[in-house]
Amino acid sequence: PEGVTNDEVGRLERSFNQMLRQLEDAYQRLRSALVAQRRFVADASHELRTPLTTIRGNIGLLLKRDDITSDDRLAALNDIAGESERMSRMVQDLLTLARADAGYHLEKMPIDLRPIVQDVSRQAQTLQSTRQIELLDGVPATVQGNADAIKQLLWILIDNAFKHTREDGHIQLRLLRNGQSAALTVSDDGPGVPAGDLERIFERFYQSDSARSGEGTGLGLAIARWIAREHGGRVYARNNPGGGAVFTVELPVDKVLANS
Repeated sequence: PEGVTNDEVGRLERSFNQMLRQLEDAYQRLRSALVAQRRFVADASHELRTPLTTIRGNIGLLLKRDDITSDDRLAALNDIAGESERMSRMVQDLLTLARADAGYHLEKMPIDLRPIVQDVSRQAQTLQSTRQIELLDGVPATVQGNADAIKQLLWILIDNAFKHTREDGHIQLRLLRNGQSAALTVSDDGPGVPAGDLERIFERFYQSDSARSGEGTGLGLAIARWIAREHGGRVYARNNPGGGAVFTVELPVDKVLANS
């Protein structure tokens, strides 16, 4: 700093200032972690209430009713299993977002998006015997990224498309290069997204009225947005004029490898 001398007193002052900056940085990291922890606890306590209530209700039914039919018993057990699985997914999603709130950053390296898109498309096709999944993988595109996180992002968008298309619906994956960006798109022929929800669907726990099936956690698209931002990119949704929704992930291409 200006005015600090180079004698022993000056060196002591510089050391003291550096220590203050380190303490301030440590305090800010601790504060961010505490905020993330509080948000996690608040989100978990609020969102886990409904599945826990459903599980408790069905357990009470099984314990108190001697005259319950086999069909009702099976339905109650299926409800318990389904809500337990949903809680497990929700807790995992909440932990992912809590790490993001605490300042966690993904480890990245140069990766080619094309084989990742091909692998995810192939795996999705094995899960869906009725829906048609088409891959238009385009040209290779290398980004500084985390392969596992990119796969997770794609699965979030594909799973979202599964939930909003008919059993015989059509889902399309596409990889494009646009200048210094790579674009991953997942489109479907479902009902689309209400215009007023196109921005809000990436908020935590937000589900449009047309999507309130109770199957999801309301956290997937929020995680997708975090992953895109971690890669210096963005994710957004629009409606296709011909029907259906299009989700696009834009990521910056690795300039060094792109020019080599």
